[in-house]
Amino acid sequence: MVLSQVFFQRLRDVGKPLYHIAWECGLSPNRVYKITSGVDRPKPDDPRIKSLCKYLDISIDEAFEPEDKSK
Repeated sequence: MVLSQVFFQRLRDVGKPLYHIAWECGLSPNRVYKITSGVDRPKPDDPRIKSLCKYLDISIDEAFEPEDKSK
């Protein structure tokens, strides 16, 4: 699963550096960087994504692009 444009737009809309967002979510800045850069590909049930979604005030479903079922 791939993180959505909604997720990334909300991160930008917060207007804070990623390391501030990470600390406020109780996550390490390194882990948030890996998630947002695509190095780490978490699933919707990952507690780190749940924490980020709560902070960004979006649902888990909004955080991920819909899967293409035709593949």
